[in-house]
Amino acid sequence: MSSASVFEVMKHFIIQWRIFIARYYKVLVLLLFIVSFSLSTYIHVPYPPSRPPLLDNPGLIYTDIVHGLFIPRFLDVVSEYGVLDYRKIADYWYNSQVIASLIYGRLYSITQCPVPYRDYKFEYPPVIAATWYFSTCIAYFYTYRFIKAPENPFEYRSIVENYVMPIHFAIQIIVLLVFSVITAICLYKLLQLENMAIRLSLLFILPSTVLYITYNWDIITAAFIVMALYSFIRNRHGLAGVLLGLAVATKVLPIFIALALLYDLLQKAFKEQVFWAKLWQYSTGLFISISIPYGIPMALYRKGFADFLNHHLTWYCENCLYLPLIQDVWSPLHRILFFSLATIFMLAILTIDVSSSKKLYVVAFLTLSTGIVFNYVFSPQMIIMLAPLALLALPRNMLTSYIIADAANALIMVMFFKDPEIRALIAKYINIPVKNSPWTLDSPVQWVAFIRNWVLLIILLFMLYDELENISKGVG
Repeated sequence: MSSASVFEVMKHFIIQWRIFIARYYKVLVLLLFIVSFSLSTYIHVPYPPSRPPLLDNPGLIYTDIVHGLFIPRFLDVVSEYGVLDYRKIADYWYNSQVIASLIYGRLYSITQCPVPYRDYKFEYPPVIAATWYFSTCIAYFYTYRFIKAPENPFEYRSIVENYVMPIHFAIQIIVLLVFSVITAICLYKLLQLENMAIRLSLLFILPSTVLYITYNWDIITAAFIVMALYSFIRNRHGLAGVLLGLAVATKVLPIFIALALLYDLLQKAFKEQVFWAKLWQYSTGLFISISIPYGIPMALYRKGFADFLNHHLTWYCENCLYLPLIQDVWSPLHRILFFSLATIFMLAILTIDVSSSKKLYVVAFLTLSTGIVFNYVFSPQMIIMLAPLALLALPRNMLTSYIIADAANALIMVMFFKDPEIRALIAKYINIPVKNSPWTLDSPVQWVAFIRNWVLLIILLFMLYDELENISKGVG
């Protein structure tokens, strides 16, 4: 066969493959979504209580939903021997009578359910607190009413492990599933408008999506963000403001996007009268959907809300960009650098005119990247918020770099609980202390975090440089 014939066969094969993908693309995306979400759920499911983690790696089974929040507050207040742990009760609970009522099975109505911020410490924003209250309340009330109520602390621990915790986790998974579907649908519509619908499949094969979509609540924030962007380009500015406000009430960082769009509308309003109505609609929606969720706990549960704020304002450098420069993870310099650099970059981003849907996506990506990359807290699940914006805003070459950052980000939790073993392996070749310290610079965990941080920083710098250069050329 001649080389020309081989070329024609390959060309025909590629054309037929593209036709097949185009015809069955939605089916393919649906399958990828089902596999990705199911695998993430399977990795993290906490039932049965003695279930060993996948690959004997606690970092794979770990979730903030169960291990980060539920177990310290609701399970570990009673030891494995059925003894009350008064230290943990004092650490987490404002009202010890409420947890005592749970321990001794005295939950007779839903109105007695423990409330975040009021009865115990809760370090997440109000929308998450609402879903948390719903899942814990239903799990406890259903278990005590229809399965079994404990009569002593030893029974309590067994009942919570076998019934309450799995029900709570299942409800949270349903909530995350709903918002994952919303994210996928809205993102598909936005990508379709840009003739990039094929990119949606990437969202469900990114390693961080599989590992973190059921790890925390960032997919809820992502859903509110993409819904807000879709509303914005449809000129539903009031709804866009409400949705971005809810995103801020779910995770604080979308405030960077919200402020950038507010400033852009304000600039346009001074130039064209028609934008005053859009500015009013957007700002009103944004203000209401932020002030009500935050205002309620601020007014009713002042100590709990103050502890929520203090938790975030005093947190350590978690996988942050500045660790190679300032190796004390508790140093206040990490926070100073975050606020300083974020302010500088936001001022630069605000010069970009949101004149098209593409510019909207770029501004959203740049502002959220600024809030995440320069933050003194860059928990690995935060990248779930950024992924949809990366698919919308990044050109193909930078998208490839983003995938590298995403893969490094996934390795953070994969390696976190295996830090001593990984150190011991590397110590055979280079001089490295063998200990359990995944937060410090000598840890391989921080090496992959460093790769993630710098790849994302380079993407941010190149994207911002291109935009500023275009503005400069336009002015010229």
